[in-house]
Amino acid sequence: MILKNIRINTLLRLGLGLILALVILLGAVALVQTNFLWSQTELIYKHPLQVSRAVGQLKADIENMRRAMRDLLLADNDQEMIKAQKDIEVSTLDAARQFEVVYDRYLGPRSDISSLEDDFVEWKIFQEELVQLAHAGRKDQALAQLKRAHARGQSSKVLVEHIQTISDFARNMGDKFYRQATLQNDSLKRHLVASLATILLVCIFISWFLMRRIRKPLADLTRAANEFRLGELDSRSEYVAENEFGALSAAFNEMAETVETQMFINEQAALITGMMLQEREVRTFFQKLIKELLEHTASQSGAVYLLNKQETLFEHFESIGLSDIGHRSFSASTLEGEFGAALATGVMQRISDIPEDTRSILATVSGDYLPREIITLPLFSDGKVVAMISLSSIQNYEEKAIRFLETIVVTVTARMNGLLAYRQVQELAKRLGQQNMELNSQKQELIAQANELSHQNTELEMQKNQLDAANRLKSTFLSNMSHELRTPLNSVIALSSVLGRRLAGKIPKEEVDYLEVIERNGRHLLSLINDILDLSRIESGRIEISPSCFSLRMLMGEVLEMIDPEAREKGIALQNQIDENLQPITTDPEKLRHIVQNLVSNAVKFTETGSVVVSVQLVEDQIHIAVRDTGIGIAAEHLPHIFEEFRQADEGTSRRYGGTGLGLAIAKKYANLLLGDITVESTPGKGSTFTLCLPTDLCRPDAEVKNYLGRSAGTVSDLQDIGPGRGQCILLVEDSEPAVVQMTDILTEHGYLVEVARDGSDALAYVEGCLPDAVILDLMMPGMDGFEVLRQIRSTDRTAPLPVLILTAKHVTQEELSFLTGNNIHQLIQKGDINQSQLLATVAKMVAQSEEKLTAPTPGNTGDRPHRLLPLVLVVEDNPDNLKTARAILEERYTVIDAADGLTAIELAREHRPDLILMDIALPVMDGFSALAALRQDEVLRHIPVVAVTASAMKGDREEILGHGFDGYVSKPIDEKKFMQLLQKVIHGGK
Repeated sequence: MILKNIRINTLLRLGLGLILALVILLGAVALVQTNFLWSQTELIYKHPLQVSRAVGQLKADIENMRRAMRDLLLADNDQEMIKAQKDIEVSTLDAARQFEVVYDRYLGPRSDISSLEDDFVEWKIFQEELVQLAHAGRKDQALAQLKRAHARGQSSKVLVEHIQTISDFARNMGDKFYRQATLQNDSLKRHLVASLATILLVCIFISWFLMRRIRKPLADLTRAANEFRLGELDSRSEYVAENEFGALSAAFNEMAETVETQMFINEQAALITGMMLQEREVRTFFQKLIKELLEHTASQSGAVYLLNKQETLFEHFESIGLSDIGHRSFSASTLEGEFGAALATGVMQRISDIPEDTRSILATVSGDYLPREIITLPLFSDGKVVAMISLSSIQNYEEKAIRFLETIVVTVTARMNGLLAYRQVQELAKRLGQQNMELNSQKQELIAQANELSHQNTELEMQKNQLDAANRLKSTFLSNMSHELRTPLNSVIALSSVLGRRLAGKIPKEEVDYLEVIERNGRHLLSLINDILDLSRIESGRIEISPSCFSLRMLMGEVLEMIDPEAREKGIALQNQIDENLQPITTDPEKLRHIVQNLVSNAVKFTETGSVVVSVQLVEDQIHIAVRDTGIGIAAEHLPHIFEEFRQADEGTSRRYGGTGLGLAIAKKYANLLLGDITVESTPGKGSTFTLCLPTDLCRPDAEVKNYLGRSAGTVSDLQDIGPGRGQCILLVEDSEPAVVQMTDILTEHGYLVEVARDGSDALAYVEGCLPDAVILDLMMPGMDGFEVLRQIRSTDRTAPLPVLILTAKHVTQEELSFLTGNNIHQLIQKGDINQSQLLATVAKMVAQSEEKLTAPTPGNTGDRPHRLLPLVLVVEDNPDNLKTARAILEERYTVIDAADGLTAIELAREHRPDLILMDIALPVMDGFSALAALRQDEVLRHIPVVAVTASAMKGDREEILGHGFDGYVSKPIDEKKFMQLLQKVIHGGK
């Protein structure tokens, strides 16, 4: 019995401890025996083995000395004698070392070593005498002594015999040590076998004992668990002990009891839940509920109290077995009596000490009795107690009944809330029925009002459409009037400028000033018209964004250079504080120019003294352009309105400085179109700072990003570098007489010969007969317009390189601008806004480039490739528009010839041997693939690089085309920047 109650933990520790002790004992025995074996091995190694090695080496040294002595006596020259003597010395030194080992390790008599050493010393002396005789040239005498030594037994054989004696002793000692180690090894094996057998028997016994103590309780617990799992809820474990298995058995029995009780409670709760779900009327529900609760809890009375609508009292609603005193209501706020604790805590209460004034009196035939225990259950709705259930019994409640009530209280609460809500819904439905009757009458009135509103909405929609149409007509009218307004203004500005130059010094200064006033006011009027037209285009959504990559510092320098004369005239310092190393940005340069020009002009306009400073700061991925002035400033109450249309700071400012108030409004709208904003900080009397914030990279999926090099082709300094005209012929195609007079006056004054064509047909006829150095072309002309003239000029090889400058009063759309840039125009200038210096610089640069192109070889007289001034590119393209595009891109840097099919391309390649071939794939006669194959088979042409230029840009097309052997791939439409980079890499090796 004592062993049965021993804890399993203790048994395991005892058994494992005994096994561990036996293992330690076995290890100790093995360690002792191993140490002994090691000592024997160490003795063998340190003494017999070391001595045997030493005497063996000593024999070799003696033999080497003997042989070297013989070589010395038989040597024919000094070198052999020196070598033999050196061998004797080396062997002698090694023999000394071996004697030291023998002295240290030899276990035999020391006399053996002494005798050997004496003989070695004597022999060594004899050897030295022979060496001296040999060096003295008495080798015959030395040989005679050596023979006598052998005869007397004084040779090296005596030493070898002594050495053999020591070697035999060492070998005998080694054999002795080996025998002792063998005996010890046999003894160790016997001890280990006996120890292992003992440990094995003990382990088997311990395992058997422990398994016996563990298997029996486990089997009993397993049996009980399987029976319980199969539905025998009364199955229990019969194992009883004071160890872990006994505790586990008791815990299992307790768990089984709990589960059995809970299963019973769940079954009873399910029955009650089914009953509750069958009832829809509140009173019947509580009647059946009380009956079921009395039956399942062994109670003698039960009652339900509901909270009244005023939430002041709990009123008796239904009861069974309760006396009349229990029918009274009780307060919902005093928290007294048997219901007080339940109301205060919100949880079920079990009361055993029953007060005499309790309402839960049991009514019987023989009289009223006090219960022994009372249970109160609070029921909640929306976080507050709305009902109380009271149960009472003349006996103590079992724990099973308490757990049963705790299980069903949530279900009872949910069902009660549902029934109460259902009752409220019924009451509301009754009230809603009455309200619906009232609403029906109101609905008829609303229908009539809705019809009237619908009629009004129709009229408003018609008015809105009329307003939209009027607004579109206004925008269309203003846009269409651009040309009609600019043309007379251009005449006023141009002719007043011409008269001012021609009559300067010939008429009184006052009259010259009149002409300047006319020109200045004409330009002012043009600026106002431009602002109104810009505002109209913005409001109509017709403004288009053309992003370009350009130098911000260059653009800012052009703006400041243009405004600087006005600043100098007022005595204001216009400071440019922009870093020279500022990185290029990508946005619409013309819109940005308009914004900056407006901000800087306003700063100069409203500044009387001091300075205007322009600075740029890079903040993450944004550019902040700040324009700071020391002008009049803006009052705080006017700041919110300065960007509104037709608004200025105040009427006094408008009268003093003029203006319409459109400049800042347009600048603000342009900034928003460029995904930016303009902010302002100002102090009256001290100045203002306008800051333009823009992204450094304006990415628009509907716009192609190109390189932008500036607004004009040159400045005044450029004109000074290039010089005036030298009689070059400029063809001016213009139908407006004022514009003809103005342009002729400017150009002839600076050394150019101007020929005038009044319409497009005259211009083409002149070009056909005589090729000018450059063309200045108007776009809006009677008959044939400027677009058609430009197209026909670019359509022939003779006139295609002719530089063309566009001068127009028309607002150029994005589509028209694309056509102009695709046809390689040199510059576009608006009439009425002509800067004479920039115009002359542009014309001078056009003429200079035209003369450079005339020196380049033509395709007809192309010689060998090394003598070309420009690389020759063969463009193979059957689409005329695509061919023009390619020529417009290439002709400034390359000499271009073309072919419309693959067969013609091969013939031209053999004739001209171009530096590069740009090959379309879909070609008539012979397609691009076949043409490439033919080029690669020609020994002369096979090394010419061929780049595919094709509209095939689907996934996998590039790899397929390059797989045919093309040196590069360009997809249509052509990205000019990437296209030129590829050509640079293919022709010049990326330099």
